[in-house]
Amino acid sequence: MVCEQCENPTMSATAVREKRQTTLPQDIVEAAGLRIHDQIDWSFKDGEIRGKKLVPEAPKPSRGKLVQDAQTGLLVWTGDVGEDDADAVIRNRAKD
Repeated sequence: MVCEQCENPTMSATAVREKRQTTLPQDIVEAAGLRIHDQIDWSFKDGEIRGKKLVPEAPKPSRGKLVQDAQTGLLVWTGDVGEDDADAVIRNRAKD
């Protein structure tokens, strides 16, 4: 692509299309370790547009387990973790 409007076009120059979309150069994608569905936090400061790859938090290790109650047959969470952690274990077990 020729950048006729740029004073000093480079290999990393891209154009913004109609819907405010652009294509990231492959060398930038590789250097940042970007993959499909990664999220980028954009900012503009001192005339520069900057993108920072957002890294999801690592899952917390669970300190409990899911067991089947002998009397009711229901799955019961035992341990000292929050309800959200128990829900995640149940969803993951349902996938198996």
